[in-house]
Amino acid sequence: MASRFIRFVPAVVLQIIFGIILGAEAFSLSSKDFGIELLANVGLFAIFFGVGLDFDLTAPELTSSTPARSAVAGVSASLVLVFLATLALDHSAGSSFLVGMATVSTSVSVSVYSYLTIGPLSHLEAKLAVLAGLFDDLLGLIALSVLSSLLSGSLKGLISLAVSLIVVLVSYVLKRSPTGKSFQLHPAYRYGLAVVVTVVLVLLWSRFGLTLAIGGFVAGAFSGPILTEGDQRILTRVGGVLGTFFMVSLGLLVRPEHGISLVEVLGVAVLSFAMTVAKWAAALAIGKQVKDRVLYWFSMVPRAEVAGIGLVLIAPRISSSLEMEAVLAVVVTSLIAPLVIIRRAREI
Repeated sequence: MASRFIRFVPAVVLQIIFGIILGAEAFSLSSKDFGIELLANVGLFAIFFGVGLDFDLTAPELTSSTPARSAVAGVSASLVLVFLATLALDHSAGSSFLVGMATVSTSVSVSVYSYLTIGPLSHLEAKLAVLAGLFDDLLGLIALSVLSSLLSGSLKGLISLAVSLIVVLVSYVLKRSPTGKSFQLHPAYRYGLAVVVTVVLVLLWSRFGLTLAIGGFVAGAFSGPILTEGDQRILTRVGGVLGTFFMVSLGLLVRPEHGISLVEVLGVAVLSFAMTVAKWAAALAIGKQVKDRVLYWFSMVPRAEVAGIGLVLIAPRISSSLEMEAVLAVVVTSLIAPLVIIRRAREI
C-alpha cells in the first residue's frame, strides 16, 4: 500500500515531507543551521544553473512583454488577497501588510524541479513560467529590499536590488551575443571563464544578498554557449542530485514547537487558498499564449525560499502564531503545486 502511494507521489513532495519529519523529530535540525543552509543554497543554485544551460532568453516566444505583465498581475493580486485574508483572520493591518509583502514572490524553483523530474524544460508553460518567475522574483526582491531597508534603516537591501538588476541585464546581453570573441577562446579558457562567472555571482550573493535563483540562472545562461552538450548533460545530472538538498530544506522550515490549534489550522487553510487563487491573475494575464492555463497557473503558485526569506525578515514584527501559519501556508503551496504540475505536464 505504502509503496503504491510513493510510486504516484512526486519525489519533490516526498523530499519536502522528509525535511518536515527530519527537522521536527529526528535530529532537531533547523534550516538556519550552517551545514543545512549551505546545502540548501548549493541545491538552489544548481537547480537554476541547469535551467539556464538550456534556456534561451532570445527565443521568439519569450521576447514579448507578456511574462512581465503576468508577473505584475500575479504579484499585485497576491499582495491584495493575502493582505485581506490575513486581515480577515483578525490580525492587525500592519501585520497583514507585512505578510502580504513577504509572500508576493512565486520563486518557481519548486515548479522547475517538478518539470525536471519528468524531463527537460520542453513545455512552453514551463519556459514562460521560469521567465515570468524571474520577473516575479525581481518584483518580490524590490518589495523585500525596500522592506529590509525600512526596517533596518540600512541601504543594504537596496544595494542587493541594484546588483540583481545588473546581473539580469548582463545575462540578457550575453544571450543576445553568443558569437562574441569570448566564445571563440580555447576550451580550457572558456571553461575557466564559466567558473569565474559562477564564483563571482556566488560572491555577489554572499556580499549583497543576490538571490541564488537569479545568480544560478545567469551563470547557466552564460555557460550554455560555452560548454559542450556532454558537459551540460553531466552538470544537469549533478544539479538534480544537489537540488534534493534544497527541497529537504523547505521542510525544515516547519517547526511547530508547541503544537497547532484548530484556529491556526484554519489560518493556514485561508492563507494557502489566498496564495493559490492570487496567482490565477498571472494565468489570466498570460492570455492564450499557453496551451494549458491551469498548468501555467500552478507553475506560478509555489512560494518556497523567497517567501521563507521574507518571513524570516518580518518575523520580529509579527506574532509567532501568524509566522507559523504563514510558513505552513508556504509549505502547503509548495507541496500541492508539484502534484498538479507533474500530472498535467504528462498529459500534454
